[in-house]
Amino acid sequence: MNSFRDIITLAVLFMSLYFEILLLVTYIERRKKINSVYSSKFDFNDDLPSVTIIVPCFNEEFTVGKTLDSLLALEYPKDRLKIVAVNDGSTDNTRYVLERYVNNSQIEIIYKDNGGKHTALNLAIKKSDSQYIGCLDADSYARPDSLLRIISKFNKPEIMAVVPSLQVFEPKTIIQRMQKVEYIIGSFMRTILAEMNALYVTPGPFSIFRREVFETIGYYKEAHNTEDMEMAMRMQFNGLKIASAHDSIVFTSSPKNVKTLYKQRVRWTSGFLNNVRDYRSMLFNVNYGNIGMFVLPFMILSAMSVLYIVSIMAYDIINIFHSMYVRYMSIGTNMFDWSWPSFNWFFLQTSPLVFCVIVAISLVLTFIIIGSYMSSGNRAKILEVVTYICLYSFIAPLWMMRSLYNVLLQKKLSWR
Repeated sequence: MNSFRDIITLAVLFMSLYFEILLLVTYIERRKKINSVYSSKFDFNDDLPSVTIIVPCFNEEFTVGKTLDSLLALEYPKDRLKIVAVNDGSTDNTRYVLERYVNNSQIEIIYKDNGGKHTALNLAIKKSDSQYIGCLDADSYARPDSLLRIISKFNKPEIMAVVPSLQVFEPKTIIQRMQKVEYIIGSFMRTILAEMNALYVTPGPFSIFRREVFETIGYYKEAHNTEDMEMAMRMQFNGLKIASAHDSIVFTSSPKNVKTLYKQRVRWTSGFLNNVRDYRSMLFNVNYGNIGMFVLPFMILSAMSVLYIVSIMAYDIINIFHSMYVRYMSIGTNMFDWSWPSFNWFFLQTSPLVFCVIVAISLVLTFIIIGSYMSSGNRAKILEVVTYICLYSFIAPLWMMRSLYNVLLQKKLSWR
């Protein structure tokens, strides 16, 4: 290495590769267990527990009806499934949509003043007497067999919560198709992190908890507008195990354009960083296993790495334009003389940096392939993969930098 910058860049890439390879090796070692999914044909017997699904709503008039319909279509005994829709002070027509279900014996509708998602969830949890309690965001839709598949994962008493596999609902725009690939990778990673007992989020769309979770560690908190992350970290902090049901499919609406995606991811990333700060005692603490010694530190390091990579890219771009300006001032317009490029194998770039980048992209492609298989054949098309690799790597640093700025200056974000 002939520069300090190259050493730092290679170190960052090495740590990224180490993390990715660890995930892949964990999958290879445990693939038989991971891939042993349950059949979709379950017997409706007396052993199935009672479940309450909470649907918190704030201005969801266009989606909440379909959300409730998806819950009513669940393949689960009707006398053991209760649905609670909480209208959290909506100012649109959500109330009128909910009133269509007022005569349905399975659905209870609660109206309250706006207080945030966590207050809506807590109100419904306190009213519930079910053995299992879950949430389905009012812009998400559960597949009919999803609840049975999740409940089947509670096959050990130490499992306190189970998360599903999320897929983008009817992706149409380029941004949504990019997210489709991202969610496929996310399903793979959540499954592997669950095997490592290192899940740090219980997603709002259809995570299911044993009732004793709330009785043991308390209810939802405001938690920087990322209640689902805080709850998972609190569970990890208290030694409560979270499992993953990758064969339980839940569809969720996703941002259609860069602006709404940026706002959503700034909230998510800022919330994650703030929650890690709140639970910083877990960092590098052997008592918390993989999540404390490896996963959370690596996620923080990733955020720092983004700042570094973006900084050196900006520096290189400025240098390029500066060099062009100097050449122009020195030799005039001759600098723009152009000829067809020639190719020579002798000049093929074989530096360690290029090799690491190629390996990193290859691992990402491997995750996409495995994730597609695990997500019930939700395959990504070639153009979607190319869009993800090219576009995501360009816009993700933007919300990462903004999130770091928000956390460092303690900026508060609104939900919407």
